[in-house]
Amino acid sequence: MEQIEQSVLQLSAAERRQFVQWFYDHAEELAAGEENHLHHEVKTEILARREEADARPELLEPWKGTTERVRARLHELRRQAVKVG
Repeated sequence: MEQIEQSVLQLSAAERRQFVQWFYDHAEELAAGEENHLHHEVKTEILARREEADARPELLEPWKGTTERVRARLHELRRQAVKVG
């Protein structure tokens, strides 16, 4: 692993980007037989979401502030449940 790491770090930035893309494209076949690989349906869903994000970036929300938004939504749902209950 150390040899691979050293080899990768010696690549130029452009070559590293190319390697990362190659690795991403071949990750499933490289991990063949491993239990931790993505199920076909999960991979399909991830790729569909990536395509949608690329096609319609205006629908994306930034990660920053996500925790606060989720907490606010949960508090609102609790308030509604108390009103109903």
